[in-house]
Amino acid sequence: MSMTTHERLRVVDLSMGWAGPLVGAMLSEMGAEVIKIEDTRHFDWWRGSLSMGAPEEHPIERSAVFNSVNRGKLGVTLNLADPRGVEVLKRLAVTADVLIENYSVGVMERLGLSYRVLSALNPRLVMISMPSFGAEGPESDARGYGNTVEAMAGVTGLTGYHDGGQPYTLSNALGDPVGGLNGMFAVMVALHERERTGRGQWIELAQVEAAIPLMAEALLDYQLTGKIPPPHGNRHPRHAPHGIYRCAGEDNWIAVGVESEAQWRALLGVLGLERLAADPRFATAEARKRNEDALDDALSHAFASRETEEVARRLIRAGVPAGQVNSAPAVMADEQLQARGYFVPVERAIVGTHLYPGAVARFSQTPLETDRPAPLLGEHNRVVLREVLGMSDAEMEALESAGIIGTRPLG
Repeated sequence: MSMTTHERLRVVDLSMGWAGPLVGAMLSEMGAEVIKIEDTRHFDWWRGSLSMGAPEEHPIERSAVFNSVNRGKLGVTLNLADPRGVEVLKRLAVTADVLIENYSVGVMERLGLSYRVLSALNPRLVMISMPSFGAEGPESDARGYGNTVEAMAGVTGLTGYHDGGQPYTLSNALGDPVGGLNGMFAVMVALHERERTGRGQWIELAQVEAAIPLMAEALLDYQLTGKIPPPHGNRHPRHAPHGIYRCAGEDNWIAVGVESEAQWRALLGVLGLERLAADPRFATAEARKRNEDALDDALSHAFASRETEEVARRLIRAGVPAGQVNSAPAVMADEQLQARGYFVPVERAIVGTHLYPGAVARFSQTPLETDRPAPLLGEHNRVVLREVLGMSDAEMEALESAGIIGTRPLG
């Protein structure tokens, strides 16, 4: 184990899905001991998503998304519907630096695990709650997922074809990782403040509020002009050309964004379209934006006969922001990512060894840990209860017999 920034921190992670677990995953990468709490009756719903391999054999252990966002954590099961499970959780919270939860508003209070209760037991505890819409207000008790958060934040209204029609949500539920990243920053700030005051604090992070800054430009534009910004499709609200263009072959595409005269001239040079520089429709940035349909037609015709990889490389060399639209296999085979050793092989029981995304930041003195697998359901029950809480075998067997802990799904 490398000596990293948060090696001595202990995190109790009660969250499910993507946003909350992402906070725990990043803390784990930085060396924190992260204990993921699930219930054998109500385990993380992402265990049932996107199976890796034969679903009939250990289906809850084959979720690609669960296995990715829960790497490096210790897995413990606790039945929090039973007071004995709640008591074990309280004992873990006493030893913890951070507790993460994204239950619906009011659940922690009903369980007797509110910040008021836990901070009385452990005044240094930093607890982050991540409700979809906040802990108060008319929508506070509404349940939300990444796509609903994205829609409520207004992002969906800006996503779709530029010529109107139905809005579209992003298939990867952008609201979740945005909430998780903001949650991580909030926890880091609270831990830093704890160094000064000696006390933890409660963080409430409404995921919809974390997503709203993604459309800050549209909000300001409306306030200044009174106009509701429409969806732009692949286009930019101010610059042109800016889009996705089809290249030679089947389903090969390139993304191009031009924001300066130098980039515009370089694009024309690479594509052999120097004649367009003299066309009054495209003579200035404003003119190109006004005549974007005609501009896109000309560029689409030029790109259609070119190989994606070759033209992308030439554009990049010429100083034009461009990149081929990669499929999942193409991303994993990308020369730049391979040269940097970005993908990390991780071996996990049942599913074997696969490549996973690596660290998003690299520290010169404290390398992050990205090669530890996600836990099986309840995999570390006995290790954690024995080493952290000092429980005897008899105590753990009693909890198992009572259904408080376990390793098999019961729901």
